[in-house]
Amino acid sequence: MLMLVAWTWPLFSDNIRSNSAGSLEQLTVKGDKVLVELFVMSRCPDAVKVEDVFSRVVPEVQSILDLQLNFIAKLDPNATYGAQCKHGDAECRGNIDEICGLRYGPDLATSWWFLQCLNGQFEHIGKDPDLSLKCASSAGLDTAAFLACVEQAEGRELFRQSVENTLFAGVERSATVYIDGKPRCVRDGDWHDCEGGYAPGDFIRDICAAYKGSLPPPTICDQYQT
Repeated sequence: MLMLVAWTWPLFSDNIRSNSAGSLEQLTVKGDKVLVELFVMSRCPDAVKVEDVFSRVVPEVQSILDLQLNFIAKLDPNATYGAQCKHGDAECRGNIDEICGLRYGPDLATSWWFLQCLNGQFEHIGKDPDLSLKCASSAGLDTAAFLACVEQAEGRELFRQSVENTLFAGVERSATVYIDGKPRCVRDGDWHDCEGGYAPGDFIRDICAAYKGSLPPPTICDQYQT
């Protein structure tokens, strides 16, 4: 059985801290929605496990959910994709595919379907450009915009920003889940530090509890009212 051990980079520099605008909480505010951050690597088996759980979370609470992928890598301006990834350049390319897929889906559930399509052929992530295009097309993404994002500067810049978010948060293990700017759970060979549980309903409950927006929450939140 494949086991993934924690993969750590040297601690991020004070320069990165000083160049990051605002506090972590300020960076994670987006309207009334609840920010959920998944700190992952596209070719990490634990990331696939977490993303599979969230495939059952996203459709239920997407109206109140701002879901963000932040990738674990080491920034390197001389690297092919501007960073060094644990599983090589293929993983960096897979990271860019995933972040562009989230950006150019018509809604979060559609983008998540694209991500699950990639995970369904995990061994080919970042290695087969036809796979990402096929998944983008079948999921209903804007394929022209998606390809432009992947192949041009936009995708690399989104990837770089996501790595900076990870460094700023000090997260070193894939996959780590934050809800509303706070650590919530880690999947690293097994589930760790998941005091509230790690089933889809556990994450739905906590997202509903964190929602303070002005619009009515999804009806599933009624199940978790105290």
